[in-house]
Amino acid sequence: MAEWITARAAELSNLSVFADCFPADLYPLAALLEPLRAGDGEVLMRQGETAHSFLIIATGSGLVERVNADGQTLRMTIEAGQLIGEIALLRRGPRVATVLAAGEVTGWVGRDDAFDTLIELPGVLNTLVRTARQRTAAFINPIPIHLADGTELLLRPVLPGDSARAERGAVEFSAETVFRRFMSPRELSPSLKAYLFEVDYVNHFAWVLCDLEDGMVGDVRFVRDENDRTAAEIAFIVGDEYQGRGVGSFLMKALMLAASVAGIEKFTARVLSDNLPMRAILDKYGAKWEREDIGVVTTVIEVQEVREVRLPADLKDRIRDAARQVYGALS
Repeated sequence: MAEWITARAAELSNLSVFADCFPADLYPLAALLEPLRAGDGEVLMRQGETAHSFLIIATGSGLVERVNADGQTLRMTIEAGQLIGEIALLRRGPRVATVLAAGEVTGWVGRDDAFDTLIELPGVLNTLVRTARQRTAAFINPIPIHLADGTELLLRPVLPGDSARAERGAVEFSAETVFRRFMSPRELSPSLKAYLFEVDYVNHFAWVLCDLEDGMVGDVRFVRDENDRTAAEIAFIVGDEYQGRGVGSFLMKALMLAASVAGIEKFTARVLSDNLPMRAILDKYGAKWEREDIGVVTTVIEVQEVREVRLPADLKDRIRDAARQVYGALS
Protein backbone atom coordinates (compact mmCIF):
# COMPACT_ATOMS: atom_id res chain seq x y z
CA MET A 1 0.00 0.00 0.00
CA ALA A 2 1.44 3.38 -1.06
CA GLU A 3 2.26 5.64 1.87
CA TRP A 4 0.25 8.55 0.44
CA ILE A 5 -2.90 6.38 0.31
CA THR A 6 -2.40 5.33 3.93
CA ALA A 7 -1.82 8.94 5.00
CA ARG A 8 -4.85 10.23 3.09
CA ALA A 9 -7.07 7.49 4.54
CA ALA A 10 -5.91 8.47 8.02
CA GLU A 11 -6.88 12.10 7.34
CA LEU A 12 -10.29 11.08 6.02
CA SER A 13 -10.96 8.91 9.07
CA ASN A 14 -10.99 12.04 11.24
CA LEU A 15 -14.06 13.42 9.43
CA SER A 16 -17.48 12.89 11.02
CA VAL A 17 -18.99 11.50 7.80
CA PHE A 18 -16.60 8.53 8.18
CA ALA A 19 -17.31 7.98 11.87
CA ASP A 20 -18.32 4.35 11.26
CA CYS A 21 -15.23 3.55 9.18
CA PHE A 22 -11.78 2.24 10.07
CA PRO A 23 -8.84 3.83 8.21
CA ALA A 24 -8.38 0.61 6.23
CA ASP A 25 -11.99 0.90 4.98
CA LEU A 26 -11.00 4.19 3.37
CA TYR A 27 -8.04 2.96 1.30
CA PRO A 28 -10.07 2.40 -1.91
CA LEU A 29 -11.65 5.85 -1.65
CA ALA A 30 -8.35 7.54 -0.82
CA ALA A 31 -6.80 6.08 -3.96
CA LEU A 32 -9.53 7.62 -6.15
CA LEU A 33 -9.51 11.16 -4.73
CA GLU A 34 -7.60 14.07 -6.26
CA PRO A 35 -6.13 16.97 -4.23
CA LEU A 36 -8.14 20.21 -4.11
CA ARG A 37 -6.71 23.69 -3.56
CA ALA A 38 -8.80 26.79 -4.30
CA GLY A 39 -8.41 30.50 -3.67
CA ASP A 40 -10.94 32.87 -2.13
CA GLY A 41 -13.97 33.37 -4.39
CA GLU A 42 -13.09 30.56 -6.80
CA VAL A 43 -16.14 28.75 -8.19
CA LEU A 44 -16.06 25.12 -7.10
CA MET A 45 -19.34 24.12 -8.77
CA ARG A 46 -22.16 25.97 -10.48
CA GLN A 47 -25.95 25.69 -10.15
CA GLY A 48 -27.57 23.90 -13.08
CA GLU A 49 -24.45 22.20 -14.43
CA THR A 50 -24.28 18.44 -14.85
CA ALA A 51 -22.69 16.80 -11.80
CA HIS A 52 -19.78 14.40 -12.16
CA SER A 53 -17.86 15.08 -8.94
CA PHE A 54 -18.08 15.87 -5.25
CA LEU A 55 -15.76 17.72 -2.90
CA ILE A 56 -14.49 17.00 0.59
CA ILE A 57 -13.33 20.13 2.41
CA ALA A 58 -10.32 19.57 4.64
CA THR A 59 -9.57 23.21 5.54
CA GLY A 60 -11.45 26.44 4.89
CA SER A 61 -15.14 26.66 4.02
CA GLY A 62 -17.48 26.95 1.07
CA LEU A 63 -20.20 29.54 0.43
CA VAL A 64 -23.26 27.91 -1.12
CA GLU A 65 -25.61 30.12 -3.14
CA ARG A 66 -28.90 28.98 -4.59
CA VAL A 67 -31.22 31.04 -6.77
CA ASN A 68 -34.79 29.85 -6.19
CA ALA A 69 -37.56 29.88 -8.77
CA ASP A 70 -38.81 33.24 -7.45
CA GLY A 71 -35.40 34.80 -8.05
CA GLN A 72 -34.44 34.97 -4.38
CA THR A 73 -30.83 34.03 -3.61
CA LEU A 74 -30.31 31.95 -0.48
CA ARG A 75 -26.90 31.35 1.08
CA MET A 76 -25.36 28.95 3.56
CA THR A 77 -21.83 28.01 4.62
CA ILE A 78 -20.28 24.56 4.42
CA GLU A 79 -17.53 24.15 6.99
CA ALA A 80 -14.36 22.06 6.93
CA GLY A 81 -14.92 18.33 7.26
CA GLN A 82 -18.05 18.24 5.14
CA LEU A 83 -18.90 17.01 1.65
CA ILE A 84 -20.27 19.23 -1.12
CA GLY A 85 -22.06 18.16 -4.29
CA GLU A 86 -23.64 15.00 -2.95
CA ILE A 87 -27.24 16.06 -3.66
CA ALA A 88 -26.83 16.17 -7.45
CA LEU A 89 -24.95 12.85 -7.47
CA LEU A 90 -27.56 11.15 -5.27
CA ARG A 91 -30.28 12.49 -7.56
CA ARG A 92 -28.26 11.90 -10.72
CA GLY A 93 -29.36 15.39 -11.71
CA PRO A 94 -27.99 18.93 -12.17
CA ARG A 95 -26.32 20.96 -9.45
CA VAL A 96 -28.84 22.57 -7.11
CA ALA A 97 -26.55 25.42 -6.04
CA THR A 98 -23.32 27.30 -6.79
CA VAL A 99 -20.41 26.84 -4.39
CA LEU A 100 -17.60 29.37 -3.95
CA ALA A 101 -14.43 29.04 -1.90
CA ALA A 102 -14.71 31.25 1.19
CA GLY A 103 -11.03 31.95 1.75
CA GLU A 104 -8.34 29.40 0.97
CA VAL A 105 -9.78 25.90 0.65
CA THR A 106 -8.01 22.56 0.58
CA GLY A 107 -9.40 19.07 0.35
CA TRP A 108 -10.14 16.44 -2.25
CA VAL A 109 -12.20 15.97 -5.41
CA GLY A 110 -13.93 12.69 -6.17
CA ARG A 111 -15.40 11.67 -9.54
CA ASP A 112 -18.26 9.27 -10.28
CA ASP A 113 -16.17 6.18 -9.50
CA ALA A 114 -15.12 7.66 -6.16
CA PHE A 115 -18.74 8.46 -5.31
CA ASP A 116 -19.78 4.88 -6.02
CA THR A 117 -17.03 3.76 -3.63
CA LEU A 118 -18.00 6.42 -1.07
CA ILE A 119 -21.61 5.34 -0.68
CA GLU A 120 -20.63 1.73 -0.06
CA LEU A 121 -18.64 2.67 3.07
CA PRO A 122 -20.20 1.83 6.48
CA GLY A 123 -22.78 4.41 7.57
CA VAL A 124 -21.90 6.93 4.85
CA LEU A 125 -24.98 6.68 2.64
CA ASN A 126 -27.39 7.28 5.54
CA THR A 127 -25.33 10.29 6.63
CA LEU A 128 -25.26 11.72 3.09
CA VAL A 129 -29.01 11.29 2.64
CA ARG A 130 -29.78 13.00 5.96
CA THR A 131 -27.35 15.83 5.20
CA ALA A 132 -28.76 16.27 1.70
CA ARG A 133 -32.28 16.64 3.09
CA GLN A 134 -31.07 19.12 5.69
CA ARG A 135 -29.41 21.23 3.01
CA THR A 136 -32.55 21.09 0.89
CA ALA A 137 -34.53 22.29 3.91
CA ALA A 138 -32.13 25.21 4.37
CA PHE A 139 -32.99 26.44 0.87
CA ILE A 140 -36.77 26.52 1.41
CA ASN A 141 -38.22 30.01 1.69
CA PRO A 142 -39.83 30.47 5.15
CA ILE A 143 -43.62 30.78 4.97
CA PRO A 144 -45.09 33.96 6.53
CA ILE A 145 -48.05 33.42 8.87
CA HIS A 146 -50.00 35.89 10.99
CA LEU A 147 -51.39 35.37 14.46
CA ALA A 148 -54.84 36.67 15.32
CA ASP A 149 -53.25 39.77 16.90
CA GLY A 150 -51.41 40.54 13.65
CA THR A 151 -47.97 39.30 14.73
CA GLU A 152 -46.04 37.96 11.74
CA LEU A 153 -44.02 34.78 12.17
CA LEU A 154 -42.17 32.49 9.76
CA LEU A 155 -42.70 28.74 9.38
CA ARG A 156 -39.95 26.49 8.03
CA PRO A 157 -38.48 23.01 8.53
CA VAL A 158 -36.12 22.61 11.46
CA LEU A 159 -32.40 23.00 10.69
CA PRO A 160 -29.28 21.80 12.53
CA GLY A 161 -28.35 25.42 13.33
CA ASP A 162 -31.57 25.84 15.32
CA SER A 163 -29.87 24.36 18.37
CA ALA A 164 -27.81 27.55 18.68
CA ARG A 165 -30.79 29.76 17.82
CA ALA A 166 -32.84 28.16 20.59
CA GLU A 167 -30.14 29.00 23.14
CA ARG A 168 -29.49 32.61 22.14
CA GLY A 169 -33.01 33.62 21.10
CA ALA A 170 -34.95 36.35 22.87
CA VAL A 171 -38.02 34.12 23.35
CA GLU A 172 -37.94 32.43 26.76
CA PHE A 173 -38.68 28.76 27.34
CA SER A 174 -39.17 28.58 31.10
CA ALA A 175 -38.28 25.60 33.27
CA GLU A 176 -41.98 24.75 33.51
CA THR A 177 -42.40 24.86 29.73
CA VAL A 178 -39.35 22.64 29.20
CA PHE A 179 -40.56 20.26 31.92
CA ARG A 180 -43.95 19.90 30.23
CA ARG A 181 -42.27 19.19 26.88
CA PHE A 182 -39.72 16.63 28.07
CA MET A 183 -41.46 15.47 31.27
CA SER A 184 -38.23 15.98 33.20
CA PRO A 185 -36.13 19.00 34.30
CA ARG A 186 -33.46 18.28 31.71
CA GLU A 187 -30.79 20.37 30.02
CA LEU A 188 -30.28 20.34 26.26
CA SER A 189 -27.34 17.92 26.11
CA PRO A 190 -25.34 17.54 22.87
CA SER A 191 -27.05 14.23 22.12
CA LEU A 192 -30.51 15.71 22.73
CA LYS A 193 -29.69 18.70 20.51
CA ALA A 194 -28.63 16.35 17.72
CA TYR A 195 -31.87 14.41 18.12
CA LEU A 196 -34.06 17.53 18.09
CA PHE A 197 -32.39 19.54 15.35
CA GLU A 198 -30.62 17.08 13.02
CA VAL A 199 -33.67 15.23 11.71
CA ASP A 200 -34.09 13.19 8.52
CA TYR A 201 -37.52 14.68 7.55
CA VAL A 202 -38.86 11.19 6.73
CA ASN A 203 -39.01 9.30 10.01
CA HIS A 204 -38.54 12.43 12.10
CA PHE A 205 -40.04 15.67 10.80
CA ALA A 206 -40.19 19.03 12.58
CA TRP A 207 -41.51 22.51 11.84
CA VAL A 208 -40.23 25.57 13.65
CA LEU A 209 -41.86 28.97 13.98
CA CYS A 210 -39.50 31.95 14.17
CA ASP A 211 -39.91 35.65 14.68
CA LEU A 212 -38.65 38.08 12.05
CA GLU A 213 -35.18 38.09 13.67
CA ASP A 214 -35.04 34.27 13.24
CA GLY A 215 -35.51 33.71 16.97
CA MET A 216 -37.33 30.46 17.70
CA VAL A 217 -40.91 30.80 18.94
CA GLY A 218 -41.83 27.12 19.01
CA ASP A 219 -41.62 23.79 17.22
CA VAL A 220 -43.74 20.74 16.50
CA ARG A 221 -42.62 17.32 15.33
CA PHE A 222 -43.61 13.76 14.57
CA VAL A 223 -41.45 10.66 15.00
CA ARG A 224 -42.61 7.71 12.94
CA ASP A 225 -43.39 4.43 14.70
CA GLU A 226 -40.77 1.81 13.79
CA ASN A 227 -43.40 -0.94 13.72
CA ASP A 228 -46.20 0.98 11.98
CA ARG A 229 -45.11 3.47 9.35
CA THR A 230 -48.57 5.01 9.21
CA ALA A 231 -48.33 6.08 12.87
CA ALA A 232 -46.15 8.70 14.57
CA GLU A 233 -45.70 10.20 18.02
CA ILE A 234 -46.03 13.98 18.22
CA ALA A 235 -44.75 16.73 20.55
CA PHE A 236 -44.50 20.49 20.50
CA ILE A 237 -43.19 23.37 22.56
CA VAL A 238 -44.09 27.08 22.50
CA GLY A 239 -42.16 29.95 24.10
CA ASP A 240 -43.79 31.44 27.16
CA GLU A 241 -44.78 34.81 25.70
CA TYR A 242 -46.45 33.14 22.72
CA GLN A 243 -48.56 30.69 24.69
CA GLY A 244 -52.30 31.26 24.47
CA ARG A 245 -51.98 33.13 21.15
CA GLY A 246 -52.85 30.32 18.76
CA VAL A 247 -49.29 29.19 18.02
CA GLY A 248 -49.80 25.61 19.23
CA SER A 249 -53.05 25.24 17.27
CA PHE A 250 -51.38 26.50 14.09
CA LEU A 251 -48.37 24.22 14.53
CA MET A 252 -50.70 21.25 14.93
CA LYS A 253 -52.38 22.06 11.61
CA ALA A 254 -49.01 22.47 9.89
CA LEU A 255 -47.93 19.08 11.24
CA MET A 256 -51.14 17.49 9.97
CA LEU A 257 -50.29 18.78 6.48
CA ALA A 258 -46.73 17.44 6.66
CA ALA A 259 -48.08 14.09 7.85
CA SER A 260 -50.38 13.92 4.82
CA VAL A 261 -47.30 14.16 2.60
CA ALA A 262 -45.41 11.53 4.60
CA GLY A 263 -48.23 8.96 4.64
CA ILE A 264 -48.90 9.29 8.38
CA GLU A 265 -52.51 8.39 9.23
CA LYS A 266 -52.58 8.66 13.02
CA PHE A 267 -50.78 10.53 15.75
CA THR A 268 -50.02 9.27 19.24
CA ALA A 269 -49.24 11.61 22.11
CA ARG A 270 -47.87 11.05 25.59
CA VAL A 271 -48.18 14.09 27.86
CA LEU A 272 -48.30 15.11 31.48
CA SER A 273 -51.87 14.94 32.73
CA ASP A 274 -51.70 18.57 33.87
CA ASN A 275 -50.39 19.82 30.51
CA LEU A 276 -53.78 21.35 29.81
CA PRO A 277 -52.76 23.55 26.83
CA MET A 278 -51.55 20.58 24.78
CA ARG A 279 -54.48 18.44 25.85
CA ALA A 280 -56.90 21.19 24.84
CA ILE A 281 -55.39 21.32 21.34
CA LEU A 282 -55.60 17.55 20.92
CA ASP A 283 -59.14 17.49 22.32
CA LYS A 284 -60.21 19.42 19.20
CA TYR A 285 -59.21 16.37 17.17
CA GLY A 286 -61.18 13.90 19.26
CA ALA A 287 -58.52 12.85 21.77
CA LYS A 288 -59.58 10.11 24.20
CA TRP A 289 -57.17 10.08 27.11
CA GLU A 290 -55.90 7.00 28.91
CA ARG A 291 -53.72 6.94 32.00
CA GLU A 292 -50.32 5.38 31.33
CA ASP A 293 -48.49 6.20 34.56
CA ILE A 294 -48.76 8.54 37.52
CA GLY A 295 -49.27 11.98 36.05
CA VAL A 296 -48.97 10.79 32.42
CA VAL A 297 -51.76 10.24 29.87
CA THR A 298 -51.78 9.06 26.26
CA THR A 299 -54.07 9.33 23.28
CA VAL A 300 -54.37 8.44 19.60
CA ILE A 301 -55.94 10.76 17.04
CA GLU A 302 -56.53 10.51 13.30
CA VAL A 303 -54.62 12.77 10.91
CA GLN A 304 -57.12 15.02 9.20
CA GLU A 305 -57.72 14.99 5.48
CA VAL A 306 -56.12 18.01 3.83
CA ARG A 307 -59.51 19.49 2.98
CA GLU A 308 -60.49 19.37 6.67
CA VAL A 309 -57.48 21.38 7.92
CA ARG A 310 -58.82 24.85 8.68
CA LEU A 311 -56.30 27.11 6.98
CA PRO A 312 -56.49 29.21 3.79
CA ALA A 313 -56.06 27.05 0.69
CA ASP A 314 -52.99 28.91 -0.56
CA LEU A 315 -51.29 28.59 2.83
CA LYS A 316 -52.05 24.86 2.95
CA ASP A 317 -50.52 24.49 -0.51
CA ARG A 318 -47.34 26.30 0.53
CA ILE A 319 -46.97 24.24 3.71
CA ARG A 320 -47.50 20.95 1.89
CA ASP A 321 -45.11 21.99 -0.88
CA ALA A 322 -42.37 22.81 1.65
CA ALA A 323 -42.88 19.46 3.39
CA ARG A 324 -42.86 17.68 0.04
CA GLN A 325 -39.55 19.30 -0.96
CA VAL A 326 -37.63 17.93 2.02
CA TYR A 327 -39.51 14.63 2.30
CA GLY A 328 -38.95 13.88 -1.38
CA ALA A 329 -35.61 15.66 -1.68
CA LEU A 330 -33.88 12.67 -3.25
CA SER A 331 -36.76 11.20 -5.24
